[in-house]
Amino acid sequence: MPAAQRSQVEPALVALRGFLHRHATLGASAAPVAIAFSGGADSTALLLGALRIWGPERLRALHVHHGLQSGADIFADHVRQRCAAWNVACAVLPVQVRAQRGDSLEDKARDARYQALGAAARGLGCDWLLLGHQADDQAESLLLALLRGAGPKGLAAMPEATQRNGLWLGRPLLACSAEVLRQSLDAWSPPLPYLRDPMNHDPAFRRSRIRHELLPVISRLEPGWRSTLARSAALCAHAAASIEEMAALDVARCTTHEGLRLDALRELGDARLSEVLRLWLRQAGLRSSHGQIDNLRRQVRASERGAMDLQVRLGGAILERRGGSLVRVRSAD
Repeated sequence: MPAAQRSQVEPALVALRGFLHRHATLGASAAPVAIAFSGGADSTALLLGALRIWGPERLRALHVHHGLQSGADIFADHVRQRCAAWNVACAVLPVQVRAQRGDSLEDKARDARYQALGAAARGLGCDWLLLGHQADDQAESLLLALLRGAGPKGLAAMPEATQRNGLWLGRPLLACSAEVLRQSLDAWSPPLPYLRDPMNHDPAFRRSRIRHELLPVISRLEPGWRSTLARSAALCAHAAASIEEMAALDVARCTTHEGLRLDALRELGDARLSEVLRLWLRQAGLRSSHGQIDNLRRQVRASERGAMDLQVRLGGAILERRGGSLVRVRSAD
């Protein structure tokens, strides 16, 4: 435990207790709890709150070292020192981020980070991996999605809890601002150390520009922007869940052992047809853009007028018409 004295209530601890109340499976589990620990203020506050609840024996701190900045070794050393001081088991996970021309380095780094954290947490027997995302991160994610032209699913931003490949991902701090978390660490005597990621101030990254250029303007227009944007994200999450529930029913109704029935697809309106195609492709492990869905929907409509050639190449697969009434997926050569 930290050899320091508190001078105020820890917001991360309060948030964690609320999270435990809402997600009873975490409190009931006897498995170790994984904490994504970058060494920054948010994950430091999260780890500190987790120490208060579970003690060091139950915790497994995981740090991703992707080498994308010159100070990556400094972060890894800091994490090891903090965990040693608090008697928390720690693993530093080296990853390589491979981004091709046109790829988003931020997206590739995020995917690699989640993959490494998930594999490590499952390997340690954890049921839950807790992440330090907070209210500012949630607002930035919503604005990034809005600028990409995302729909309700994208605008829902980050869920508080979700399950991936048998592992629960939890974000207990989504109601806490970054400033409040930093203040809670600075209020200790002496202040608890944490590091600042220089990539958060790099204008080459869109998220950084939103944080330092756009959010100050929004803050002047709407002082309660964190809660209002969080409410918008929650409403979009509810809408996305309803849309996906309807799409799942439509997919089940349209599906045969070969693929999707074209006649059943054509009975759907454009919005429902688009969602069915999007969900069906995602279930097959295929990502699709808005333009690709529009193209495929037009071809499905054209099949009613006798158009026989229905073929769309999508990633590593081909979608095509078979037998005049079916669309199915097969691997591309």
